[in-house]
Amino acid sequence: MVIGALKRLDLIRKHPEYQEKLWEITRALQGGLRENGFEIGVTKSPVTPVYMKGGIPEATNLVVDLREKHNLFCSVVVYPVIPKGEIILRLIPTAAHTLEDVKVTLEAFKAVRDKLESGYYRDKEVPMRADEGFQVR
Repeated sequence: MVIGALKRLDLIRKHPEYQEKLWEITRALQGGLRENGFEIGVTKSPVTPVYMKGGIPEATNLVVDLREKHNLFCSVVVYPVIPKGEIILRLIPTAAHTLEDVKVTLEAFKAVRDKLESGYYRDKEVPMRADEGFQVR
């Protein structure tokens, strides 16, 4: 871990453009989410929380949908870490992402929000394994 941390510090020192690119992508992502009506709270880092309403089954199915249908990975936070009925999705943009990646992410988030608000995820059975996706058992 120490060698990796030292390598990252060396890259930051030698390549300030990586940090500039990271913040360009972060601003585009966070601004795009806000412009599209998503609540992201106040964040001063690239880690971007997206707050939604729903239970654990809905959150699970939503994250599966993002991964399987939109090729997006994000972490999810649900009860008991946060209050029941709340969902936090955490996005972590990097300097390797592009503005096209941000556009794709925004479109995917709009699609899953629409499904969440329509009750689509509430009516789906929660997959027991990652490879089950939305298959009916």
